[in-house]
Amino acid sequence: PLYGVPVSVKEHLSLRGSYSTGGLACRLNQKDTKDSLIVQVIRSAGAIPMCSGNVPQIMMLPETYNRIWGRSRNPWDLCRSTGGSSGGDAALVAARCVPLAIGSDVAGSIRIPASFCGIVGFKPTAYRVSGKGNMKARKNNRSGTSAVIPVVCGPLARTVDDCAQFMKAVLVPEMFQGDSSVPPLPFDVDSYQSKAKLKIGYFDTDGWFEPCLTSKRAVREAIDALTKAGHTCVPFKLPTDGWISYGLLVAINAAEGNFRSFVEALEGEQMISEYDTLHQASNLPNLLKPVIMALIDKRRGHLLKQGRNGGVPVWDLWQSVAKVLELRQKWDNAVREAGLDAIVHPAMPIPAIQHGLSGKLTASCSYMFLANLLQ
Repeated sequence: PLYGVPVSVKEHLSLRGSYSTGGLACRLNQKDTKDSLIVQVIRSAGAIPMCSGNVPQIMMLPETYNRIWGRSRNPWDLCRSTGGSSGGDAALVAARCVPLAIGSDVAGSIRIPASFCGIVGFKPTAYRVSGKGNMKARKNNRSGTSAVIPVVCGPLARTVDDCAQFMKAVLVPEMFQGDSSVPPLPFDVDSYQSKAKLKIGYFDTDGWFEPCLTSKRAVREAIDALTKAGHTCVPFKLPTDGWISYGLLVAINAAEGNFRSFVEALEGEQMISEYDTLHQASNLPNLLKPVIMALIDKRRGHLLKQGRNGGVPVWDLWQSVAKVLELRQKWDNAVREAGLDAIVHPAMPIPAIQHGLSGKLTASCSYMFLANLLQ
């Protein structure tokens, strides 16, 4: 189904004969000897993995820069970011170097670059596409947070149909048999091609980071188009706001304290400056945090209180996990009660940012975090 299609593969997906560094210089001496499972599957489908798409150092930024391969630039405006962490792949698709790319998403890493580069990015449900054999930006390639907020691979392309063709090609027995965590459910062609009219909810702000006018206009235009196509579109009242979703995702990922697993993974390499704000916040003495929180704005204070120098107690971590489960239940109940088939909302609340600003604008990712928390 993908015969002859050239594909770029996100740099942390193992690609035989290449390097999967995750933007870490210490990984340059570890050449991949075999493909990750998803790469094996697309080869079997006839695709030609022809290059690796650049990623940010340790893959935790909504822009793409590292000291190995340099900075990825937005093909629409070279002064602006491609987004991250699948930023290199999004730029390759937007610039028409390849028609299809494979990215991965744990906090918007497919959808942010797609938004910034004007293409389509699809984050499948967690465990729908295998991540077996992919490199993780952690020491010893291990990450406990993925048990709560899993990483999932997905396509970036110029059209929705191209993304659907990718999903149809990879949801096959070869992947199901190669990874027992993936449910053996093939692509539902009938549902995808159905002409049934849908009930679609929408919102244009999560109450945490107010979108710019262009983001709100995009929601309006999408709803207008769906309404003209005969679908029923209704405003949706959020059961939880962006303060909760943003805080929870940060709390889970910052629970270890001091960026410990990331710092260990660097093996002495200095963090790039885009991480300065987050890293400094994680290293603040715990006694000083209440004082600083009283002096800064509410949103930055909310971010600051999620982590703890030295790591949070196990009880606090389990409380965060329980809140994630509670959030999922609230959203499930709200969507069922409203009888919705889908929800439309802003992708990113801002357009593509200028290079180097991502560390100061992580709060803008709250709209992306929600889908990862819901899985």
